[in-house]
Amino acid sequence: MVDYRIRTFLTLYETMNYRKTGEQLCLSQPAVSQQIRGLEERYGCKLFVYDGRKLQATPQARRVAEYARTALYNEQRLKQELAEPAVREVRVGATKTIGEFVIAQALEQYICRTKDSLHIVVDNTQALLRQLEHEQLDFALIEGAFDRSRFGSCRFRQANFVGLCRKDHPFAGRTVSVEELAGQCLVVREPGSGTRGILEHTLTEQGYSFDLFSRIICANQFSLIIRFVAAGAGITFAYDPVGQGHEELAPFHLDCLDQHREFSLVCLKGTRVCTLVREVLGEEAPAGLEQKIPSG
Repeated sequence: MVDYRIRTFLTLYETMNYRKTGEQLCLSQPAVSQQIRGLEERYGCKLFVYDGRKLQATPQARRVAEYARTALYNEQRLKQELAEPAVREVRVGATKTIGEFVIAQALEQYICRTKDSLHIVVDNTQALLRQLEHEQLDFALIEGAFDRSRFGSCRFRQANFVGLCRKDHPFAGRTVSVEELAGQCLVVREPGSGTRGILEHTLTEQGYSFDLFSRIICANQFSLIIRFVAAGAGITFAYDPVGQGHEELAPFHLDCLDQHREFSLVCLKGTRVCTLVREVLGEEAPAGLEQKIPSG
């Protein structure tokens, strides 16, 4: 059983405010303080300290938070497995490219061969990582960079990251320099998305920003992005599965951009999800999961 004070600790860790923590958990502020002191006595260290009037988490608190999230997830999964009747709710997250263009067939096969309830969340990288940290997802398949020290992860598959434009665009089929992007209209995903993050990071390394472009069109749906690019409104950058099947589009390459990128399978550290991943993804599941994502 997970210590009842762990949920209080995590709420305070997120709010950094005793009053707000008490309000969220329907506890008095002294009760919150007492529970935190109890945990500090149990672990033999300070978990929160004041810097002036600002509450801050100690390095030890960050370690406890990592353990706490894993413990709460494992207890949640155990309770579901022990419940009768044994109908599981499986919660899978995926970024837009993966959810829309990569794993649909594997999920369709999973739905057809099981009676499990399946909850699929398609969102940007940062939103999915937040949901993982709050035990709202079993695992996620993401694109783009993330802090690997905070999560268990392994490579899901590799894909090419390319520029996309209309077939009659001057960039079609070419390798272009950053300088040639100047004055172009960029059609791009929202902040927090993996594809946008890759492009922003690449431009920053070359000493540029989105100010390079004459116009920015932002959309959180690839169907809209592809439609805009196909209409000649601008160019975009995405993984190559996004452009497949659209004959009106052509790829191009940015000379400073490494086009070989990884999709990652991500979960909370120490959670026992390997069997579940294999059940859900079938042949698409990475080999050797137990060695790549140990459950602790």
